[in-house]
Amino acid sequence: MRRPIRLFATLLALASVTASCAIREQAEPRDIPPVQADVFGASATGDAATGERSIYLLAPAGNDGIQQLRAVRRNTPSSANELLNSLVSGPNSEESAAGMSSAIPAELRLRRSPLTVGTRLTIDINSALDELSDLGLRQALAQIVATASEIEPVQQVRLRVNGELRSWPTGDGEVTDQPLSIYDFPGFLESSQPPFPALPST
Repeated sequence: MRRPIRLFATLLALASVTASCAIREQAEPRDIPPVQADVFGASATGDAATGERSIYLLAPAGNDGIQQLRAVRRNTPSSANELLNSLVSGPNSEESAAGMSSAIPAELRLRRSPLTVGTRLTIDINSALDELSDLGLRQALAQIVATASEIEPVQQVRLRVNGELRSWPTGDGEVTDQPLSIYDFPGFLESSQPPFPALPST
């Protein structure tokens, strides 16, 4: 009978030692260290990232006299409002010195914050575009659409003037009342593809 009693006493002592080593609940909550807070999904701000976005300006005319759109970087938040206001500001001094320009009038203003629904961005502007010529208007529209397409998940742009829907010319001059996309302006954007090497003469 003594052996079972001793075995029980040994197990009881071992359980007591194990319980004393266990992690006990603290009486008061404690802060999560900053490194752990990041792991648990603290949202990063845009300012902490590189913040580089693209707007589209008119590059210097080529040998054919045509100006195409060129993407230039801007250190601006990714919101449509901020990016489009940066576009309206036009080229900086270095870009102007390099021959870059913009077809968008400096008087252009956003009447309210652009609204994104699905992949469509609706922009309400004043009537500044009405003063542009045919080519200038198509270039300005291409700049707006290409810049807006830099914003996720935008693929189409609906442009209103003073709250009213308008019909707009596409790259080939055809007028449409449908939302615009970069595919409506073929040939307006510079290609990012390097030129093909010349074929050897035979």
